[in-house]
Amino acid sequence: MNDLLGRVEAMIRKEGVHNVNFVTPDHFFPHVFGLVAELRKRGHELPMVFNLSGYQSREMLKLAAPCADIYLPDFKYADRRLAGRLSGCRDYPDVGLAAIAEMIAQKGFIDGLEDDSLLASKGVLVRHLILPGFVENSLDALTSLFVEFGAALPLSLMSQYCPVISHDEGTLNRPLTREEYDRVYGHALDLGFQHLFVQIPEEPEADPRRPSFVPDFRLERPFLAPD
Repeated sequence: MNDLLGRVEAMIRKEGVHNVNFVTPDHFFPHVFGLVAELRKRGHELPMVFNLSGYQSREMLKLAAPCADIYLPDFKYADRRLAGRLSGCRDYPDVGLAAIAEMIAQKGFIDGLEDDSLLASKGVLVRHLILPGFVENSLDALTSLFVEFGAALPLSLMSQYCPVISHDEGTLNRPLTREEYDRVYGHALDLGFQHLFVQIPEEPEADPRRPSFVPDFRLERPFLAPD
């Protein structure tokens, strides 16, 4: 823990980061809670971001509440059968909606949307990754979110699905098409979502197996795009 604390503090002081982002930290929650508590003791007040799959229990989220400032949950599936096939959790739609409801009850919608603030400090932004070949799942996912939380829910539509290994589901061996993205984006507009963050698909890159946004863990700094 001391080594991790030192690394995070160095990142805050030297890099001037605007937040500390914990990506899928569920299996390390006790350590994350301890780290955040120690950072707060040392006077670091920058937002703590919990970047989550959406498949969390209300009980665990209640434990996370004092530590999390911003929640970035996914809402991956409205289709139970697809959730079972791809992630082994047919109950994902119910668990995911309940988890998002708990996050919103704790923090509200993400701030800074009305006054065009550059940096958020608190709240919830829900993300949905559109999967190639499964547009109907995305349309139903957006409808579920709209029915449960209304048009003011901040929503990010993501297009960056990237096949890095061969998959039994044939369409998951290719990127998302612009046509697929436009169908889902159009549905979000038709529903009337007021706070949309969009990620328009880009033209295919020279090496589609490793687009520039995919980290290369052979490098010392894997998340930096090559020069």
